Amino acid sequence: MAVSNEFKNRLGKLSTKLAEEPAALPMQKVEPVQQVQKKIVEEPEEEITQFNVKIPASLMKKIKLKAVEQDINIKDMVAQILIEYFKNG
Repeated sequence: MAVSNEFKNRLGKLSTKLAEEPAALPMQKVEPVQQVQKKIVEEPEEEITQFNVKIPASLMKKIKLKAVEQDINIKDMVAQILIEYFKNG
């Protein structure tokens, strides 16, 4: 593939321009990103055990949606609900 003289000429001018003129970089203000504090349930100091239950699919969908809305994982959300249940019961 042959390179046209016009392309060579434009490329040559570009390299000359870059060598003669310093690059003007835009100045940007750098700000730290605020970290979102997640609601974390304090886990008891006792041993943690696995808890499996079968629930209707529609209820699981509601649980997942609520967890996303509250920015909390399902494990912490269920633990929080159960802790509150047994505090009041």
